[in-house]
Amino acid sequence: MLRNIPLSRVVKAGVRNAHPSAFSHWAKNAFAVRKAPVASIEHLRATMEWLRAADDASPAGGVSGGYSLIDGWLDPYPETTGYIIPTFYDYAQMTGETEWRDRAKAMAEWEIDVQMPNGAVQAGLYKGKDAKQVEAVFNTGQVILGWCRAFVENNDDRYLTAAKRAGDWLISVQDEDGAWRFESQETETSVHAYDVRTAWGLLEIYELTGDEKYAAAARRNLDWTLAQQYENGWFDNNAFFTNSAKWSAPFTHTIAYVMEGLQEAYRILDDERYLTAYAKTAEKLLRIFELRKKMAGDFDQNWKKSGDYSCLTGNAQIAGVWLKHYQTTGDIRFLNAALKLTDDVKRSQNITSMHRGICGGVQGSYPVTGKYTPFIFPNWAAKFLADTLILEEKTMEVFEKKVLNGENLCS
Repeated sequence: MLRNIPLSRVVKAGVRNAHPSAFSHWAKNAFAVRKAPVASIEHLRATMEWLRAADDASPAGGVSGGYSLIDGWLDPYPETTGYIIPTFYDYAQMTGETEWRDRAKAMAEWEIDVQMPNGAVQAGLYKGKDAKQVEAVFNTGQVILGWCRAFVENNDDRYLTAAKRAGDWLISVQDEDGAWRFESQETETSVHAYDVRTAWGLLEIYELTGDEKYAAAARRNLDWTLAQQYENGWFDNNAFFTNSAKWSAPFTHTIAYVMEGLQEAYRILDDERYLTAYAKTAEKLLRIFELRKKMAGDFDQNWKKSGDYSCLTGNAQIAGVWLKHYQTTGDIRFLNAALKLTDDVKRSQNITSMHRGICGGVQGSYPVTGKYTPFIFPNWAAKFLADTLILEEKTMEVFEKKVLNGENLCS
C-alpha cells in the first residue's frame, strides 16, 4: 500500500508517527489485535474528544477532514463539517455542555463564509479563499442539514437563508428524472443513488419553510432512487469508482447513505415506499452479518464482497440505521445486530492512545490498509460512530425501562 506514495511523504510519515502509541497502533492493525470494547459512553466521550481535536486542527474554521498517518491533520472539509453540526448539537443536549453548541454555531458560520456565490458547496477539502472552488451536489446537501439544524437551535434567519440558497442551486441543476448528473472531482461516477441523502436536505428545508418546491424536487430524486434498487435490496449507480471490477462495488458507506436518505424521507413524508425500500436493504445486511459474524467493506449486485477488509464508517452508519429501524418497527433483531456491529467498530478504536491523531479516532477501514480511505481517520467516521452511540444511549434507556416495567420488548 505504501509503494505508490512518494518516498519524501513516507519519510515524513515515519517522523510524524515515531511515537510508541502510533507504532503500537500500526502493529495491532498488522497482527489483527483488537481490544474488547468498554462502555459505549466511554467510546462516545473519546470520539467527541477526537472530533474536538479535529475542529481545533483547523483554527481558521471548519473541521479537519481527518488525521492521516501519512500527512497528519488534513485541511478542513466543508461537506463533513456541515453534517457534523447536528452531531455537536445532539451531544450538547445529551451532556448539557454548552461548548459543543458554541462549536456547532461556529461551524455553521464558517460554512456561510465559504459558501459559493451561486449557493453551492464546494467539492473536496478547503484550501483557502484564493483556491478554486468546484460545486458538488452531495456536499451541498450535507451542509444544508447543518444549516437547518443551526437555524432550529439559534432561530437565526441567516442559516435558513444559506440553506435555501443551496437548495435553490440543487433544484436548478437537477435533471427532469430527479437525478443529479454532475461531474465530480471526488468520484469517477457522475450520478449517484446516495444523492438521496441530498434529497433529505431539501426535505429539511421543506419542513422549516413549507415551500413545496423543495419537497417536489426531493420526491423526484426519491422516485429515481427507488428505481435503482434491485429486488435483493442492492442499489445501482451507487459506487465512487467504475474503472475496474476491483473498485466498482459500492462501499457499505454509500449503501448506508442511501438507507439513511430513505429512512429520513420516510420520517418526514410518511410514504411507506421509502420504509419498504430501506428495510429491504437493512434486512439483507442483517442476514449477511448474522451468517458471517462480520461486515465486508463493499458489496456487488450479488452481495459478494471484493476483499477481507471492513469499512468502519459504513459499519457505524448501518448500526445507526438498524437502531432507528428498531425504534420504528419494534423488531428486536435489529437492536441486537446494531449493538454487535457497533461493538465491532469499538474494538477497532483506540481510546487510550497518547497520540492525539489516533486516540478516539475511527479508521476508515479495518485494517488501516483497507480500500476505504487507507491510513486515514476521517472525521465522518467519528461523526457516524458518535451519532450511533448517542442513539444507542437513548434507545437502551427506553429499552431498560421496558425491562423494569415488564413491558413487551418487541414494541
